[in-house]
Amino acid sequence: MRHFLFLCILLINFSVFSSTDNIPKLKESLVQAGDYYVGDVFGQQPYEKHTNVTIKSFYIMQTEVTRSLFDQVKNWAIQNNLVQGNIIRNTNKEESNIAAANISWWDAIIFSNMISRYFNLSPYYLDKSNNPIFERPEDGIVTVDDSASGYRLPSIFEWQIAARGGQEALKNQTYGTLFAGSDQQDTVGWFPTDDLSQQEIPYVVGQKQPNELNLFDMSGNVAEWTGEVFNLDGNNVLYYYCGGSFIISDNSLANCDIHSRHHKRPDLGFRLVRYASQP
Repeated sequence: MRHFLFLCILLINFSVFSSTDNIPKLKESLVQAGDYYVGDVFGQQPYEKHTNVTIKSFYIMQTEVTRSLFDQVKNWAIQNNLVQGNIIRNTNKEESNIAAANISWWDAIIFSNMISRYFNLSPYYLDKSNNPIFERPEDGIVTVDDSASGYRLPSIFEWQIAARGGQEALKNQTYGTLFAGSDQQDTVGWFPTDDLSQQEIPYVVGQKQPNELNLFDMSGNVAEWTGEVFNLDGNNVLYYYCGGSFIISDNSLANCDIHSRHHKRPDLGFRLVRYASQP
């Protein structure tokens, strides 16, 4: 009888976070810890001698979060009562492997915590009571757990170092390319075209040439949210996004923009990172 009860308890525990979707393990690349240059200098330069940023090792998704992955994780979270159905939305309803767009900064961090929970990683984003955020706090206060193993948005430095290609690009002397893996926009990214046809939705991820870290679409397709905050006046909190998009072209990887946490656009999405080891 005790064995039967123990088995029932195990079955109940395993079914607490059930899933009807088989969410695949994310394809990631390692960005090695070290000292790097970040800024608006490009071309052939001795970047190793002019470092201005130190980072810890981290993993970064090789592609932008797709509509399919976004919906799978969201549906799993709804099924397991982590979020309400109207908390987080994605309006792309076409091709499942296009980059998810119309994503606010809030949507991105909630998704980060949801997918962390799915993969049994500790959530990074917390409210003021140190509880994982699965909906927008009424007071808008977000804290972070830098010891967390879970997914998060990259800092602007992490994003730019990854886009430039990290240590691999330094070894290959391609760290100074204007775009992520090339000086030619069209080789590595989807940007606005000169013809009369206007692309209305993001492209399928991973179709262009990757950079030296095997990262796709760091330039173009959709611009990507970062976790980097910009305090405009102490109360008005804005966040950076980088990379250009199929609607808005960029001159180089150094160009980033800022907007509010609620901002959504049909060409604004994200990709996630996580620490390679707990800091």
